[in-house]
Amino acid sequence: MYIKARFNDGRFDFHKDSLLLENRLMGAVQPVKWSDFQCTAANAVNDTLSEDFLNKVQPDVIIQAGAGILKQNIFSKAKVATINLHHGIAPDIRGIHSTFWCMLYGIPEKIGVTCHFIDEHLDTGAVIMRNVLDRATGSFIDVQYANYLMGRDVLVNSMDILEKGNLKVVGKGQVKSYYFGVPDPFLYYAMKKRNFHPLMKIAQKTFKMKDLNVVEPL
Repeated sequence: MYIKARFNDGRFDFHKDSLLLENRLMGAVQPVKWSDFQCTAANAVNDTLSEDFLNKVQPDVIIQAGAGILKQNIFSKAKVATINLHHGIAPDIRGIHSTFWCMLYGIPEKIGVTCHFIDEHLDTGAVIMRNVLDRATGSFIDVQYANYLMGRDVLVNSMDILEKGNLKVVGKGQVKSYYFGVPDPFLYYAMKKRNFHPLMKIAQKTFKMKDLNVVEPL
């Protein structure tokens, strides 16, 4: 009975706080009017319906927004670039829920936003802009909320950079790169009980070395 109750509490906390964050964000941004855009429905983001739609609209830029992993048949359709707004400092921190994992492992210097080109790998494309969140302290909701708002500005500034053109990719060396998946509700519950103090050390986590490439004007 104790294990079942603990699991339910943990799962409920993570789900509840995610909804609170979503509601807070909805009150801070202007809702999208989908009637202002050409839209289509597809069974999967990488299927032929998506390809046909992109061939029709011939986009200059494709912005990936929570659609999952795009394959080359999709991300290659943009005339200028297909980009991703990643809530984490990439390629150092890859995968999903980067803010949660950075708080769990005590690496606030990796909490931030990266706008990067999409390539055939995950969160490894050339970086257009990446900003670290200043004073990444407080609850998960507070930190993630601030990060989301900063991401809005990073995306707008990245689009301005792309519009100017004449960009080249330059190598900046290699970094330790950590991949993270879906948060464990137990860990979220435990971290919340400790006022969001780190529970682990990043030295416990395995990593791979990844190239850091950045676009700069010619």
